[in-house]
Amino acid sequence: MRYFFTLLLPCVATLAAQGQPSKPSQAAPLLAMQLPPATPAAPTSYHLTGRVFNPLGRPLPGATLAVKGAVATTVSTDANGRFALDLPAKISNTLVVGYAGYGDQTIKLTPNQPALTVSLRPVSTYNTKAAKGATHALQTGDLAPDFALPTTTGSIFKLSEHRGHPVVLYFYPKDGSSGCTKEACSFRDQYQDFTDLGAEVIGISSDDEQSHQQFTQKYQLPFPLLSDAGGQLRKQYAVPRAVLGLLPGRVTYVLDGEGRVRYVFNSLNEAASHVLNAKDILRDMK
Repeated sequence: MRYFFTLLLPCVATLAAQGQPSKPSQAAPLLAMQLPPATPAAPTSYHLTGRVFNPLGRPLPGATLAVKGAVATTVSTDANGRFALDLPAKISNTLVVGYAGYGDQTIKLTPNQPALTVSLRPVSTYNTKAAKGATHALQTGDLAPDFALPTTTGSIFKLSEHRGHPVVLYFYPKDGSSGCTKEACSFRDQYQDFTDLGAEVIGISSDDEQSHQQFTQKYQLPFPLLSDAGGQLRKQYAVPRAVLGLLPGRVTYVLDGEGRVRYVFNSLNEAASHVLNAKDILRDMK
């Protein structure tokens, strides 16, 4: 009997201990402490959008917008006059908006600048300086001025002799430069698409005929390049310059069978977009 109680007592002690409420651990208060919520990091940049309009209140495609200050970048408006920029959230910058024939507009951008609406005004003295032909930068609906320029084959291209079908006139800065080579090769690689759409592709720069011939032969370009000596045709068409007027612009005009402008695209950096956009417009014209 004594042996039985000897075995039983440890079991009873164990059960009694299990029935007692457990004392809180010394570490419990530490686990219960709550850290303050982490403060989210403030965004370092913001997306600025806006639109540019001409003096008649119509969206202005191909306007150049250059940012000066801590950020230096240049963009162009799309077919609907819209633009977008990514800028530092806490830094002020200056935005210069321009288009040939209109006065540049300078806008001081505040940090986290709200969306912008920009209306450009004509330059009063511009018409007296413009070459005979266009008196303003060509826009949709304008009749493209006629011209005659030498081609890489030695013949003369006269615009008025090519009525009845669309013509794609693309002005580019210089033979052999990286962007111009990319653009020309893109037109070359998709030239059959333009032919199928009934359109003629014409490249124009101020390079001489020998430079055009070398450029054509090196990259096997199937379309003619025209030599615009002294940039006279650029002046006649009032082709906007790029990067605050420091460089010849890269501008593409799509003309319909009547010779009227159906589309204008101005972008120095987006060389391939000139080709894709022109094709889209030609498809819409079918």
